Amino acid sequence: MEAFEKLMSMFMSEQCYEEIFLKFNLLNVPCIKMIISKGLGYGILLGSLMLRVPQILIILRAGNAKGISFISEVLGLLAVFGSMSYGYYKNFPIAAYGDTYSLYVQGCIILFMVLFYQNQKFQLILSVLIITLITGLQFSNMIPGEIIYLLNTLSLFLSVFSKLIQAFENFRNSSTGNLSSITLILQFLGCVARIFTSIQETGDLYMIVTYVAVSVANGLLVAQLAYYWNSSKLEEKKKK
Repeated sequence: MEAFEKLMSMFMSEQCYEEIFLKFNLLNVPCIKMIISKGLGYGILLGSLMLRVPQILIILRAGNAKGISFISEVLGLLAVFGSMSYGYYKNFPIAAYGDTYSLYVQGCIILFMVLFYQNQKFQLILSVLIITLITGLQFSNMIPGEIIYLLNTLSLFLSVFSKLIQAFENFRNSSTGNLSSITLILQFLGCVARIFTSIQETGDLYMIVTYVAVSVANGLLVAQLAYYWNSSKLEEKKKK
């Protein structure tokens, strides 16, 4: 019984546990919202562990990073770092921002791969050193709170701008290149779910607005994915 209570404490408060399992008040709306929010948060956290793995595998299989904007990846990584630092600094529940840790690691890997396949060896080594230093400073609590707040404030603009740069790259190439459709769709769905979890878990208006804006930007990339996929299908039919 004690193990069950500990498990349930991950999804609800002690008061909600009492309401649902002791008083059998199964229609307690605030508690239901909390359970859904926690469940979504942990689901997003688990999903984020593999979110950009399809993108990594596509780059490895193709042996190039065609269609992937380096600037977009840098700005996206800065945005994730800002959100990760802010959640860590504010001591938010892990269900509210924990996905940023795995997204940060995967973002670093993709950035390094882009530089590697572009044969930018010096920039690759420099990037590894800078990212290692900044990450170490963050988790040693050596970055001032003012800078963390600034990074979090900028994360909204960086996230949206990075998506728009990638969207422009797609438009210019009339293709989404080696962008992973699985990653794009999961990113979009994850951001939409994060709107709800941010409202429930943090109540932080800026974080909520950030996820709304990024959801719209991700939606644009998904729309491009569908458009260019359909266009390529039509071209193939014409050739036949």
